Amino acid sequence: MKNLVKVIAAVAVLLCAAGLQANAGEMNVLVNKLVEKGILTPYEGQIILAEAKEEAAMDLALGKASTAPSWTQKIKLKGDVRFRTQTDWGKGNNTDNGTRIDPAHFRLRQRVRARIGLEGKVNDQVAAGVLFVTGGRDPRSTNETLDDNFATQDVRFDQYYIKWMPEVPQEIGDATVWFGKFKNPFNKTELLWDSDINPQGTAFQYMSKTFELGDVPTNIYANVGWLLIDEERRTDYGDPSLWAYQGGIKADVIKDWDATINCSATFWDFDHIQHNSQYNQGDVVSGSNTNTYLVGQHNRQWRHDYDLVDFVIRYDAKYLFDWHFGHGVYTDLIWNADAGTRDFGWMIGAYIGDKKPKKPGQWKLWFNWRYLEQDAVPDFLPDSDFYGFVRDNNNPNGYTPGSPRAGGTNGQGINFGLQYAIFKNTLLCAEYYYSYPISVNAGQPNGYKEPWQLLQLDIKTKF
Repeated sequence: MKNLVKVIAAVAVLLCAAGLQANAGEMNVLVNKLVEKGILTPYEGQIILAEAKEEAAMDLALGKASTAPSWTQKIKLKGDVRFRTQTDWGKGNNTDNGTRIDPAHFRLRQRVRARIGLEGKVNDQVAAGVLFVTGGRDPRSTNETLDDNFATQDVRFDQYYIKWMPEVPQEIGDATVWFGKFKNPFNKTELLWDSDINPQGTAFQYMSKTFELGDVPTNIYANVGWLLIDEERRTDYGDPSLWAYQGGIKADVIKDWDATINCSATFWDFDHIQHNSQYNQGDVVSGSNTNTYLVGQHNRQWRHDYDLVDFVIRYDAKYLFDWHFGHGVYTDLIWNADAGTRDFGWMIGAYIGDKKPKKPGQWKLWFNWRYLEQDAVPDFLPDSDFYGFVRDNNNPNGYTPGSPRAGGTNGQGINFGLQYAIFKNTLLCAEYYYSYPISVNAGQPNGYKEPWQLLQLDIKTKF
């Protein structure tokens, strides 16, 4: 009989969970009374409380909570803040009558980044979202340098999108369509795409239902995008844009290691790039002037068209034999079919530890090598922390051959770093870059091949 009473009491508490979730104190009082009466043991009371909280949290996440306002259940809020100490040194942009680059250039900065995003569920198939970030108009940087006598910093929209998730039969898979300015939906690396860039236009994503390839659980996927780069505002050339076509396969190759492999092939078709202006008067100079040429005094135009063939392979695992030891390797090969020469780029990297450290004590150590020839990719896209180098000497604006340009091309070198989670979602990070030119103008002294180095020390938090 007592066991029956316990069951009835437990069911009553769980049924009340939704109604009492807004006031956790009332739930605790109810359970404590049952414990005092001897109907429940303290241990049983704790189990019931834990189950009630878990059920209430699940209902809230699914938008089924009975007491919370409906609009609060349809909105997701997330954000992060990063504080950075950054030092870069090596050859600078300073010249001695245009003939020598100062190798002693040194810069030390304190920089902050903040991002906050909102996504609202409009209905069962449609969601919309925005992301606010610090930083100016540079699409590859959301950093604000601490300067200007405690001046307040800018905050801008970096994402604004509509996301449609059409109802697709389960036997086919899942699909998502993006409209606006959104997170990058493609499998890619920083050899081509800086992680801060949010492309704009329209994109489609498809992921198949999991199927067995032999004994290996496998998915195939496809990503397609029409991404708008600029409005040229001229009649002789069309608007620069990017058509992207990607197909890939994911497979759980070693079940005991929780290991997966992800392989993709992408064709990046840039339209109306060659001979178009790098930027319009008054626009942001997002390129690095490493693969353009000068027309007149100040008008830089793209030297080549860009039809890129891109292969990316990733391997990730959480275990190694019987040890919980995360590790992974990745590579990216890029070839520009339109350049003719200086048209190749590649990257290879590896890591050990947790792929995305979050919990206290988790860590990650990584390393990669990059090689990016001058005309392999448009220079407004690659990682802005990894430097490229000017090669041509036909620029009267001070771009001396061999001088470093943030995020440009004609560069090679290493990048490695360490992350460690000191608290939940709070990381310490140290990252180092070492890069130098692949080629310089014939006849220039070896000093133009000197390296550029960058060190970043971060404190990162997420919520």
